[in-house]
Amino acid sequence: MFLRLQNGTTLKAAEKRNALPGNMKLFIRELAKHDFFNNCGFKNRRFDFDQVAAQCMLLELNGGARNIKNTDLEKMYLENDDFDSESAEAKKINKVLNYLIRAFPEKTPELKQGNVISLYIIISMLLEKYAIPGYETKIGKWFIDFETRRLADLDSPEDQRDSEMVAYQNAVGHSSDAIESLEYRNKILARDFFSTFNEIVPLDNTREFSNEQKLAIFRRDKGFCQLKNKCVGKKLGWDDDWHIDHKIAFSKGGKTTVANGQLERNRPAF
Repeated sequence: MFLRLQNGTTLKAAEKRNALPGNMKLFIRELAKHDFFNNCGFKNRRFDFDQVAAQCMLLELNGGARNIKNTDLEKMYLENDDFDSESAEAKKINKVLNYLIRAFPEKTPELKQGNVISLYIIISMLLEKYAIPGYETKIGKWFIDFETRRLADLDSPEDQRDSEMVAYQNAVGHSSDAIESLEYRNKILARDFFSTFNEIVPLDNTREFSNEQKLAIFRRDKGFCQLKNKCVGKKLGWDDDWHIDHKIAFSKGGKTTVANGQLERNRPAF
């Protein structure tokens, strides 16, 4: 009877998880009803919204990139059957989705299942570490522009394609739920974000540049030390001895932003 009702179609992992008991299943079911998912460029066929919502929840519980394969999601459901919908993680994921619906208030075909996950990671990180209220519309436009550039690169002749876009595309298309893929895509997106919004400041008044800011500054300065009177013009590699310093000193009110940062070679010890 069951097979006949299903027309012989094998159940997807998300459909099987929906049959599991516990609070996590119930929380994900409610989360999948968030308006943001309706504005994405994919439909809720066979619990696809639940799949993405569950992956975002697992990322939030982990505090960043990790494997989000179906076996990992099932384990999350089983280990969190008493999940508190008022917990810090539950409030945070709703905060991120509320920010995203303000960034994408209309149907956005660029929001596919794979890149929604990457977008979630970066917005979650930004809300945790940086002052981005009021940037919703700008961030929505930035992401659409990024996807437009990525898709245009796909149509470029092979010898004219951007190597990072090629690698990003491969990471989206293959093993997109593996930690290596998520970390690489996040690195590319974060660099592009901070290159675009070089005035973004950390929530904490800190002197130290974040890894995301350092990468954006390193790429902007093309690996060259900016101290013209001390550096000899030798290009630096990512693993060479260098640091990022403030153009206007932090002690004199200089902000810890990409715009106010510059690449400097560490002076050799004597």
